[in-house]
Amino acid sequence: MEQIHPRAIEQRDGSYAIKLKSTTGLVTPEYLEKVAKIAKKYNVRQLKILTGQRFFLIGIRAEDVNRIIEELTKDMGFNVEPSLHYVQACVGNTTCKYGTLDSLSLGKKIEDLVYFEKVPAKLKIGISGCTLNCGEAFVRDIGVFSGGKGWVLVIGGNSGRKPRIGDIVADELSDEQVLDIIKKFLKLYKEKGDYKVEGKYGMSERVARFVERLGVDVIKNEILV
Repeated sequence: MEQIHPRAIEQRDGSYAIKLKSTTGLVTPEYLEKVAKIAKKYNVRQLKILTGQRFFLIGIRAEDVNRIIEELTKDMGFNVEPSLHYVQACVGNTTCKYGTLDSLSLGKKIEDLVYFEKVPAKLKIGISGCTLNCGEAFVRDIGVFSGGKGWVLVIGGNSGRKPRIGDIVADELSDEQVLDIIKKFLKLYKEKGDYKVEGKYGMSERVARFVERLGVDVIKNEILV
């Protein structure tokens, strides 16, 4: 049998799963129709919407994986995710009565900035258009929410096995200021983060542990200049 595509994820029963990119969780009727077409054609066992607002096709037979990925990417224009960075965002002020800033627009800009960045570990990013924080900014590697007078930027949150509430590093920010600070932080993370893979799950240093090790004040001095 031909080699399985590297972006397919093996499941415990020997079947495979594929993640489909959807920028800030926005999809179209055509997107859904194409996903349904593939799922029916290849008898995909489950379709799941993940916490990162992406579609997960679960229970794919090994012999179907490469054909499905080829159809999704070449014929349908989908992006099969490498399972690294994602940006989740609420609808913001485009429709929500509580939204005060455009989280979808900022989310797209941040995704364009970070999507192919090579940093020590995966990045989970949450964007919220108000202080209700539906995008869970405080438990994401990088979080942004509207504070009323601009964006509030949070770094170092984590909701995994060792939870950590992120630190607010700046507030009253414009879109451009948010992007500039994130860009500086990613540079610092790339240069000083620990790439060594260790532990039961074989992960390098996530942002929360990086912030704990360096200290938030040191990081702020580096990225707020």
